[in-house]
Amino acid sequence: MFQVMRFAVEEINNSTTLLPNVSLGYEIFDHCSDTKNFASVFSFISKNDSIKPKEKLNIYQPKVIALTGPYGSTRTITIAPLITMDLIPLVTYGASSYALSNKLQYPSFLRTVPSNKDLIEMIIRIIQWFGWNWVAFLGSQDDYSEDGLRLFSKYIQNTGICLAYQEALSQRANYTLTLKKIDMLNINVIVVFADPQYASSIIKAAIVNSIQNKVWIASETWAMNQQLPREPGIGKIGTVIGITERLLSLPGFDEFIYKERGTTDVNHNDSADSEVKSNSKTCNQDCDCCTLLTAEEIINENPTFSYAIYAAIYTIAHALHKALQCDMNECHKNTTVKPYMLLGQIKKLDFPLNGRQVKYDDNGDPTVSFSVIRWHTETDPPRFDMVGRYDTYPEITFTINNSLLSWHNNGSVPFSNCSVECKEGFSREPDGFHSCCFLCKKCPRNSYVDYSREYSK
Repeated sequence: MFQVMRFAVEEINNSTTLLPNVSLGYEIFDHCSDTKNFASVFSFISKNDSIKPKEKLNIYQPKVIALTGPYGSTRTITIAPLITMDLIPLVTYGASSYALSNKLQYPSFLRTVPSNKDLIEMIIRIIQWFGWNWVAFLGSQDDYSEDGLRLFSKYIQNTGICLAYQEALSQRANYTLTLKKIDMLNINVIVVFADPQYASSIIKAAIVNSIQNKVWIASETWAMNQQLPREPGIGKIGTVIGITERLLSLPGFDEFIYKERGTTDVNHNDSADSEVKSNSKTCNQDCDCCTLLTAEEIINENPTFSYAIYAAIYTIAHALHKALQCDMNECHKNTTVKPYMLLGQIKKLDFPLNGRQVKYDDNGDPTVSFSVIRWHTETDPPRFDMVGRYDTYPEITFTINNSLLSWHNNGSVPFSNCSVECKEGFSREPDGFHSCCFLCKKCPRNSYVDYSREYSK
């Protein structure tokens, strides 16, 4: 993620038309915990190491004019009030909680990833597409999962879908017991709406406990996980269907990484590091303590949020282009850009970037471009095949190519319904708490079934 950000900054600074004669600079800090990041945030929003509460916007000039990140909803919700109260643009690439769409609470928040509302609507569309109505929803104990569960429970009303089991898991939770409960309830479709570490624990527990022949719907946080598909025994748990933003290539990124690393096989010693730095002309972007990964390891990492990071940096650059009244040759560098001025320009943006349109609605949310992918764990390396898509621009379209979607049972769509639909001549009789659970009762002579109201007349 860091390397994609560096790549975007370098690309913009090398452009002769986007910000001619102006260079982007940045400070970056490691958001190591939700409670120990305030010193860095205060530093960002300060002026000459001090902060004046309620300073007038037209004279407020903090250390930075915009921020991007952090990754994750809880982390973002923790710091967002400090940043957005003075209308500093906070363009995040990985916080999807729908609560952040509230402009009264977060007036200068924008994001380059779809909100949980879009993601949950997509999950429900998939469930309806295959006719399932008996599903489980597993999440973690954080804002991301809690928001997802709240939206899922709300949007399945009047759809005929029943939430048969739900649980927010901690790292110390009894995953074995949870999965056995789901198995006992004959639930064959499991939505895992959780951060990667929790999703990994759930899937590994399913392998260990021989939970087989399920359909696992992966939220975008782990849909393109590079390690889980290689887990021994992963093929037995069933079919994994993931939702991810449509992946777009970043031309020049691989070459940037090879140049920055100096070689495809970095020797992990100080002399190699200094040699890499001496060969790397990347606009004062040296990193003294970056991880000692090879170029291939970086390039082959999970690409889910790469475009979102890239778009966040370009959003700030395009807004600066407008605020500084740039033309093709130069920008008006004598213009002092205040954060609120930059925010005003961001809200009006509408520009193409690598084949996708970057624009924001009134809530600061982007256009949606999802892919439905199917894991193929039997190949080496594992494959992620696109089997469907969902777009909201220029119009709403949703489709799944059933012919591309092979199931774990090598046959028809798996069954995950509470009850089998009644045959002709029978009516539904409620059975238990859930509306999709029923018994079939033979209709009396000279009566008919009103399926819209589910009782016999």
